[in-house]
Amino acid sequence: MSGWLLGLAIALPVGPLITELIRRGLAGGFWKAWQVGLGAAASHVILVALTLLGVITLLDSPFWHVLLGITGVLVLGWLGVQAIRTGAASPATAAAEPHGHPFAAGFAIGIGNPITLLWFLTAGGALIMGSGAGRSAGLAVAFGASFVCGVLCWDTVMAALSGFGRRWMRRGAVRALNLIAGVVFWGFAVRLFLRLLTYAR
Repeated sequence: MSGWLLGLAIALPVGPLITELIRRGLAGGFWKAWQVGLGAAASHVILVALTLLGVITLLDSPFWHVLLGITGVLVLGWLGVQAIRTGAASPATAAAEPHGHPFAAGFAIGIGNPITLLWFLTAGGALIMGSGAGRSAGLAVAFGASFVCGVLCWDTVMAALSGFGRRWMRRGAVRALNLIAGVVFWGFAVRLFLRLLTYAR
């Protein structure tokens, strides 16, 4: 239960993933939005597994931080361009589904976000490993699995809200949301880029 609640709390803030999930839901419905959440969950499964194996600590080096940071900037920048192009297009075009597979988009956002890696290197890794300390390794695995389930549960709620709520959204509102999403993506990309510059110094 503690792992599930932690995953839910981590997923609650609106960030790049939720922004993309909402975009996909408004354009393609629940299933397309949920695939974004599944992609992000798959990236979390990999990070949890690496944490349990102790491999995640090997990624705590300037090379990996910079590499993931550059990847994150590129992914967020690309999503921002796609969202702004969709929002600036004609109403008929704006209603079309965004480019790229939704699962791949969710996975790229999840694995390419250095903030996620930092969380697993610090608090997340300590909580996952500490949950089985002195007792059973199975508890650590269960904690990690329930964490991923908590994240996916919130993604499912957001996918349902955007996917089933789109029938009440007018095309003008969808275009506006795409433009806002594009600005949000670019905002996160610039923020991440500035952090990379600070880190490089």
